Amino acid sequence: MTVVTGDGREITGCVQHSARQLASWKGARLHPLAALLPWAVDIYCRAAELVPFPWEIGM
Repeated sequence: MTVVTGDGREITGCVQHSARQLASWKGARLHPLAALLPWAVDIYCRAAELVPFPWEIGM
């Protein structure tokens, strides 16, 4: 899955890492073509449950 950051960088990762990127990067979104993939909704749902940048707060 490709995540587009707020500044326009594209980062490709698995479902778990893409969800973490969405939860952590301000303005991040999935690449528009991600809508064609069945696991795009799963990534958004996982991201909604994650704490942003957990390594900064010692989690």
